[in-house]
Amino acid sequence: MFKKYCLAAVMGAALLATGCTTMTTNNIQEVQAEQVKGCKKLGAVNGSDAIFVGLSASIGSKNAKAKAMNAAVDQGASHVVWSQMGTSMTNEWIGTAYRCK
Repeated sequence: MFKKYCLAAVMGAALLATGCTTMTTNNIQEVQAEQVKGCKKLGAVNGSDAIFVGLSASIGSKNAKAKAMNAAVDQGASHVVWSQMGTSMTNEWIGTAYRCK
């Protein structure tokens, strides 16, 4: 019985410690690769999050996307093309930032 409560306490503390990543306000468009032809390629963006258990998986995916989008904001991007979008198994978003006129 003690082990069960101890495990629950550790998992709860881990969830609280990870918190949420806030996405910086932006006007970045998420588009397909053909939509950024003629745009300036700025570089790779990615985000990942360690939350991957049960109901928390969607939180981890949102945090990971926010981290990647914040990286795009930092690069001055107007568009992002995703090559990998977070899933409940990976919680990793990988893409390329572009600036289009």
